[in-house]
Amino acid sequence: MALKRMGRLENTSRALKDESGSIVVIIIGLFVVTAAALMVMTDVSTIIIAKRSLAQATEAAAQRGVHTLDKSAYYKGKANMLTAPLAIATNRAHPVIPIDCTRGGIEVMLELRSWSKDETDLKWQYLDGIQLTNFQCDGQSLIIQTRSEVQLPFKIPFTTIDSAFLTASAGTTNQVQEGFYLFGIRLR
Repeated sequence: MALKRMGRLENTSRALKDESGSIVVIIIGLFVVTAAALMVMTDVSTIIIAKRSLAQATEAAAQRGVHTLDKSAYYKGKANMLTAPLAIATNRAHPVIPIDCTRGGIEVMLELRSWSKDETDLKWQYLDGIQLTNFQCDGQSLIIQTRSEVQLPFKIPFTTIDSAFLTASAGTTNQVQEGFYLFGIRLR
C-alpha cells in the first residue's frame, strides 16, 4: 500500500511540475482582456463622435434660428445719413439684430429634423433622433439645448447598458458688422 501511495505522490508531483498547456490559459486570459478593452474603446469612441455630431447639429440649428429677422423691431426708429458715421466716430456699439422668436423656433425645429432624417456623413448613424429640450429667445439672443440617444455597438460587459443619452447646448446672437461699405465691399 505504501508503494502505491508513493507512486501516486510521484505521479502527482510530476503532473504539477509539468508546465505543458499552462501558456494556453495565459493566452486565453489575455485574449479576453484585449477583446473587452477593444469593445469598451469602441463604445467610448462611438460616444465621442456622436457627441460631436450632436453639438454640430445644435450649433447649426441655433445659427439657423438666429437668422430670422424681426423686421418690425429692426426697421423702427429714425436714422439718417449721419447715423452710421456718428456711430463709428463715437465708437458706439451697434445694437444686435432683433430675432423673430416664433419663426426662429420653427427654423430650429426644421434644422434639427433635417439632421435627424439625414443619411449623409454629416450625421453619426448611431444617433436616434435629436430632441429639442430647451428653447430660449429674448429677441436678441437664442439659446437651445438638445438631447439624443446613441446606440452603442457593443453592450458593456457584465451590464445591461447598450445606449447612452447625450446633451448639447448652443447660444448665439446676430450683430451688425460696422464699417464703410462701397458696393457691398467693406472698406473699413
